[in-house]
Amino acid sequence: MSKERLIVNASNCHSGGGKTLINGFLKGASEKIEILVYVDNRLEINYPISKSIKIIRVNKLSRFLIGFKIKKILKKNDKILYFGNLPPYLRFKCKNVMLQLSSRFYVDSISMKGFKFQQIIKIYFEKLYYRLFVKNVSHIIVQTSTMYKKLINSGFRKKISIWAFDDLGSFSFEGNKVFKKEIGSFIYVASLLPYKNHKRLLLAWNELKKQDINPKLYLTLDGNNNNLKKWIINFVSINKLNVCFLENISRDNLISTYKKVETLIYPSFFEAYGLPLVEAKKYKLKIISSDLDYCWDFIEPDEFFNPYDVSSIARSVKRFLSIEKKLDKIYDPKEFFNKIINT
Repeated sequence: MSKERLIVNASNCHSGGGKTLINGFLKGASEKIEILVYVDNRLEINYPISKSIKIIRVNKLSRFLIGFKIKKILKKNDKILYFGNLPPYLRFKCKNVMLQLSSRFYVDSISMKGFKFQQIIKIYFEKLYYRLFVKNVSHIIVQTSTMYKKLINSGFRKKISIWAFDDLGSFSFEGNKVFKKEIGSFIYVASLLPYKNHKRLLLAWNELKKQDINPKLYLTLDGNNNNLKKWIINFVSINKLNVCFLENISRDNLISTYKKVETLIYPSFFEAYGLPLVEAKKYKLKIISSDLDYCWDFIEPDEFFNPYDVSSIARSVKRFLSIEKKLDKIYDPKEFFNKIINT
C-alpha cells in the first residue's frame, strides 16, 4: 500500500489574504505526511518549513497545466487540496479532493458598481468557472458559518467544513508587555476594492472634522485601483484629514502599527473571512465594524454601524470616543413664542 501524500495547488496565492493564509499553512505543516505544493514564483518563503514539503514553483502561464501534472503523478491514496478558491478543471481519482474557498463572490451576489471593466469580466468568468467545475471536489473548506450557509444555499451538497485558521499563534506582544497606545487612533486594513467602502469611511472622517473631531486614522493603500487611490489621497489632502497612509506595508511593520493603534474600524460591505478582524482581536485592539453577518462570525464588535450611511459611521466613532452628542432642543410653547418675538 502506497504512503499517503497531500498535493496542494496554491499557485494563485501570492498576495493579500491568500498569501497570508498559504504562509500560515506552510508553517503549520508537519512531517507526518509527504506534501507537494505548487506555488507562484512570486511567493516569498523566508521562514522554516517542514522537510516533508516539496515546493514546486510555477509561473503565471503554466498554472493551467498544473491539473495535468497532478493527474500524471497521482496515486490512489493521495489527497488533493486546491488552495485559493478555484476548483480543479479535471476530475481526479483519489482519496479526497478538497477546495479551500475564501472568496464570497462565487456563492453570493454584490453590486459591481465601482469595479473596473476588467475586474467585472474577471469575476464573471471566475464565477462561471467555479460553477462548472465545483462538481470535481468532494469537500469544501470555508472559514465562517456565513460562508457555510451561502454555500448550502448555492446548492453544494457534498462535505463542507468550517476550518478557519490564522498565522498569529498565541502572540502576546513580547510576553504581555504593555505598549503605549495612541489614544483615539484607528486603523483600516483593506485592499483598494469598491466593496471595502473607503469613500464612505473618509466622508465620515470629514463629517467628524466639521464638528471639530479629528481622530487619527491609519489607512493601508494596497491594490492597483489607481483611480480610488488618487481620490483618497486628494480627498484627505483637500480636507486636511488626520489620515496616515500605509502604502505597501510589510507584515512586520503592520504588526508594529497594531501595537500602537487603539481601534480597528472595518466598514466593508462584503467579506468571506475578514482576516483583519481576527488579527485585531488577537492583538488586543478594540473593534468598530459594519453591522453585517461576517462581522459576527468570530467576534462581537465593541461598536457597530450601518456601512451604507456616512452619518452612522461618524456617530459610531463619536460614541466610541465618548463624545457627547449635542441634541436638538425641544421648546415648550411659551419658549417658542418668546423665540419668535425676540427674533
